[in-house]
Amino acid sequence: MFLEKLVLIAGVCAAGAAAESLTPVWIELGPAKQVLARVVVRSGSDCPVLDADGKPLAMRLRLPVPPNFEPACEALVSEGTRKLRAGSRRLRLPNSPKTVVVLGDTGCRIKATNFQDCADPEKWPFGLVSSQVAMARPDLIVHVGDYLYREDVCPDPSPGCRGPHGDNWATWQADFFTPGAPALEAAPWAFSRGNHEECTRAWRGWFYYLDPRPFTGSCSVYSAPYVATSGDLNIGMLDSSAAGVRINALEVDQFASQLASFSGQASWIADHHPFWSYSGAGIGTTAPLVTAWNRASPAGVHFILSGHLHLFQFLSFNQTLPNQLIAGDGGTALSHSVKSDFTGTSVNGVVVRSGKSEHVFGFTVLRYARHRWNLALKTSHGATLVTCRILDDRPATCRNSE
Repeated sequence: MFLEKLVLIAGVCAAGAAAESLTPVWIELGPAKQVLARVVVRSGSDCPVLDADGKPLAMRLRLPVPPNFEPACEALVSEGTRKLRAGSRRLRLPNSPKTVVVLGDTGCRIKATNFQDCADPEKWPFGLVSSQVAMARPDLIVHVGDYLYREDVCPDPSPGCRGPHGDNWATWQADFFTPGAPALEAAPWAFSRGNHEECTRAWRGWFYYLDPRPFTGSCSVYSAPYVATSGDLNIGMLDSSAAGVRINALEVDQFASQLASFSGQASWIADHHPFWSYSGAGIGTTAPLVTAWNRASPAGVHFILSGHLHLFQFLSFNQTLPNQLIAGDGGTALSHSVKSDFTGTSVNGVVVRSGKSEHVFGFTVLRYARHRWNLALKTSHGATLVTCRILDDRPATCRNSE
């Protein structure tokens, strides 16, 4: 019996080694404390076999495969699994994180006559950001949405503009999976859906590759909320992809109901659109979310992670509102800049007790030590620009690094 079992394990491992993978195997968090392993492969017959605590864990084809997409394979990782390997590589599994990286808005913009040089890492630095994220050795990575920006045929013949476009595998590979590979290997992920993944844009790649739930082949305007769990950290995952700028009663009802579901269940929320931001005009960018928050006021939530604005911002208020991070600086063309310190200004009628903004490509690192989270804004080359001490019982304090 032992010999037969050994032969079986050797056989499935050999089959896994022969599989042709187009991405690294990555780990992502799903609802109800689920942990998923996923990979994109050349053929549906290439689904690899993982090693889970010395036992084979076969990855299964994720169906249905959308037209113009390469197939993905997935496996549900059992609770209590201690060691998981893909070939010779050990996969990081969720724990109570001491280091969390937040990034977003990472794709290379090509839309109409507005385009970046996707071949120049200084002009589209997501590959640099991904490598720096891996070097930070995070325990968890949160992407706050907007993965695919190559929406149109490039109007310019330059090499940095030519290439794939639209919602298909070639574009997802170019915009996310190839430059993001170092970070995909580094730690488990929690994925948020951005407005670039809404139902008129890149929804197929989002729901097939990154959404943690079964793929139906259709698009949902509002995905159901869920709580992603990594050890003792619970993050409410809110799909704000359809959020507008102006108040809409149906949107407010939808978001208020979803926010209420996080009450007492999550300490952080990750979504795409910021609830509060500084534009210089005294208003935030997503009025339906602010109105929904005021109605729901979910208990226990003290930090919101967002993107959408293509820059870094951090806003801390009094004890009645959570801290707001905007990490939309991951690679796509930056937004217009605003003043770097807006402490004391008013946003949606609320005074900002600590407010910082930076117009630079990068990502945010959160490290837990001495019963608090410490925030650092990192550039695409790893330099630290801003640091903040985040406290649950009083406003955060921030300063520029020297």
